[in-house]
Amino acid sequence: MVELGADTDTLTHFQELLKGHLTVDTAAFTQNGHEHWHSNLPWFWSMDIPRDTTSKCWLTEFYQIHWLQAKACKDRWAEEEELLNMEFQWVINFFKYHTRKWNDQYLAYHAVGMCSAACYAAWQQVVYDQLSEQGESKWQAINEDYNRDSTEICCQ
Repeated sequence: MVELGADTDTLTHFQELLKGHLTVDTAAFTQNGHEHWHSNLPWFWSMDIPRDTTSKCWLTEFYQIHWLQAKACKDRWAEEEELLNMEFQWVINFFKYHTRKWNDQYLAYHAVGMCSAACYAAWQQVVYDQLSEQGESKWQAINEDYNRDSTEICCQ
């Protein structure tokens, strides 16, 4: 437009079109993408060609749809985080349950004098106890709000 000799009013209305304005950012169209929160539309999407800025409902609708998609994505990630936290607690509870179960088996076998079965039950109790301790230590390392007593709340 500069080479065509456009006036200053036209040049201020139409900015220079750069190669970066024409690239397609696929993250903006990815449902689960979370790296497009800072992306903006190029200037020509919001440009007022017919000079009727009062009736830009199509652009408002575009931003509303984009915002709703971003909110839905955020909500899905929050739900997924909540489920992962619960599943982690369920696994620890599973290990603790089996620790108690094998302890009961050990006591029953030991009471009737079945030494080999009692030895196996004691071994299983140690295995599950170690698994629950490892799970709790990993959970404690990644979660500052962890309380050891709260693991037994779900699914006893």
